[in-house]
Amino acid sequence: MPSHFHTRTPLSASAETMWDFHSNPHNLTEVMPPTMTLVSLKTDGPAQARRMIELHCRDWWVIPMHWTCRWKTVQRPHLLVDEIVEGPFALFVHEHRFEEDGAGRCTMHDTVTYQWGRSWWGRFVSETGVRLYLTLLFKYRHYRTRKWAARNAGLRHT
Repeated sequence: MPSHFHTRTPLSASAETMWDFHSNPHNLTEVMPPTMTLVSLKTDGPAQARRMIELHCRDWWVIPMHWTCRWKTVQRPHLLVDEIVEGPFALFVHEHRFEEDGAGRCTMHDTVTYQWGRSWWGRFVSETGVRLYLTLLFKYRHYRTRKWAARNAGLRHT
């Protein structure tokens, strides 16, 4: 049974600007926590349905992480969904949703549906350790996203 995580943050940039930012995998380093280091990133470019992203990084400077993801849903300027193809989770679907708030502002919603393992132990890890990790990770990501949006409001980045 999958677990669900959701968080949101108001941004001082339009949905279009934030969609452009988040649709480019090379911008991931802008929102990565200081404990995570990008080792390599392979992609064919900005978000496009079925386009792959391969990510190698080190968390806490030593823990190797390898993810292969694919863009599942790409609906400019309001929705981006990526899903894991290969990596540490049995299921990991990350939805970015951007709602216009007027006057060049939006609210960004991040929803993650995930499953770490398939047994009771996997469920326990998902609902404790992974949930705590996601809470801390997205608090930082949203902090960095708010800072980026404040600096770049009104600009388009593709």
